[in-house]
Amino acid sequence: MHRYIVLSFFILVSFILGEDQKPFKHEKRIISALNSYVSSVDQKDLGGMLQHVTIPLDLHFGSQKVTTIRSENDFKEIFKGWKNSDRSNFHSTKIRSIQIEQTGIIKNMLAVADVTYDRLSDSGDVIRTERALYHFVKGNGYYAKPLQFIWALSTKWARGWKIYMISNVDIAQ
Repeated sequence: MHRYIVLSFFILVSFILGEDQKPFKHEKRIISALNSYVSSVDQKDLGGMLQHVTIPLDLHFGSQKVTTIRSENDFKEIFKGWKNSDRSNFHSTKIRSIQIEQTGIIKNMLAVADVTYDRLSDSGDVIRTERALYHFVKGNGYYAKPLQFIWALSTKWARGWKIYMISNVDIAQ
């Protein structure tokens, strides 16, 4: 009899631990926001890109120091430079993989998307493959005076997901 109880216990534990974790409940919304942002990037539409980010926006690429964009004018100035650089010489972006994870201590307010994507030429050839982390917040951020923070927290259900930080990651070889 004791064997059956122990065996039943191990079967139950292995069943519970073996279950796949449910995806983050806002995963589809974040992927939709990310796809819309990428579409604006492909079109080099600075106004469209700006709609999907918070200000301030933190950017971290390679070994460079973190750049914090503190105004819409700073955003436009930085991305006009990008638009005229070799880094923007691509026709479209094809996302290879996206993994969304909830982050932060306040549930359903912060998430990170680990994205691997290809930059394509007009003929569809891969120019380069890149990987970046897009950090999302529900709304425009939660770094405010106490009353503004409480208001943002209590109305989070009505807010969309926006990017507050982008950082690139080396592609694993």
